[in-house]
Amino acid sequence: MRRLPRHRTGFSLAMIATGLLTSSLHADLLLLLQQESESDDAMVGGAPPIEVDEQGISLEYKPSGGYVHEFGADFSGGGSVSVDRGFAAFKVGIDPGGDFNGSIGVAWGGDWYRFDGTSDLSPAPGVAPWSDIQAMAILGSMSWQIDREWSTTVGLNLRFAGERDADAGDSMTVGGFGAISYAFSRTFSLGAGAILSSQIEDSILVIPALVIYWQATDTIIVSNVLGPEVYPTGAGIEVAWRPDRVREVAIGSRYESRRFRLDDSGPASRRNGVGEDTGYPLWARATWRFESGLRLDVVGGVSLFNSYRLDDANGNEIAKTDLDPAPFIGIFGSWTF
Repeated sequence: MRRLPRHRTGFSLAMIATGLLTSSLHADLLLLLQQESESDDAMVGGAPPIEVDEQGISLEYKPSGGYVHEFGADFSGGGSVSVDRGFAAFKVGIDPGGDFNGSIGVAWGGDWYRFDGTSDLSPAPGVAPWSDIQAMAILGSMSWQIDREWSTTVGLNLRFAGERDADAGDSMTVGGFGAISYAFSRTFSLGAGAILSSQIEDSILVIPALVIYWQATDTIIVSNVLGPEVYPTGAGIEVAWRPDRVREVAIGSRYESRRFRLDDSGPASRRNGVGEDTGYPLWARATWRFESGLRLDVVGGVSLFNSYRLDDANGNEIAKTDLDPAPFIGIFGSWTF
């Protein structure tokens, strides 16, 4: 039988959690909960809902990937940096045909920093504070459609983020989230929840979260759940124009943070230390969704109010500096089957 569309409480919160809690991995929590996205697309002009047998279990597979180039920008105290960022993920959505569904998945993210010159972060003249950062995540979640209006989601994640030779145990963080949402209509839902996560050499992070999905007109959507699979618009908001089932154009912004463990190479001050990279990207996005389940996104914009920080092995600040606005461009793809 054909099931009614569901509102994306968990999916929305996963988006938010991704933007705020990633450790060089922009899409770890987003991977948890996209099994409901095709149903919501049906409400606003996307693919039709998946038909499932009430007595059977529906499995949905979604590989995704992406690349972003962040052009060179200058630090306030001298020196500059540019970054290439790569993303890949694979999720399995599990829907037994009742009021519960869930997902499991893995995700990878890589950040290749190219520092030029000596900056306030340099542990020694001409020495880069860090090099390539790699991250992996294992993810799981469960959603419950309580009734036609109320839904709730909980999830857990285990993440590792650091330089290639960083100690895995010292690079690990664990987190979880929960949210509840109310669907006022087929075009408007609002919810709230909380995200909890450990941090590398820092205190537990607790973040309250507001979730919104509003189809303001037949073609205009305001939400924080629309971004690419592995580069979500979490911790921010987008205004999107969707004239038909295939095309979408959006503008948006969010807060973005990465925190990661360093290896034991280089000057003593940075050995086994911690790096941090934060900013507020502002972007424009063009998206194409195809009947085959393929989605393609092109994103371009500029990251504002950027800050880089270097801590020692115990999390004590060694140096911190601001970075000029950094333009970026990226491309993303995913396939649902």
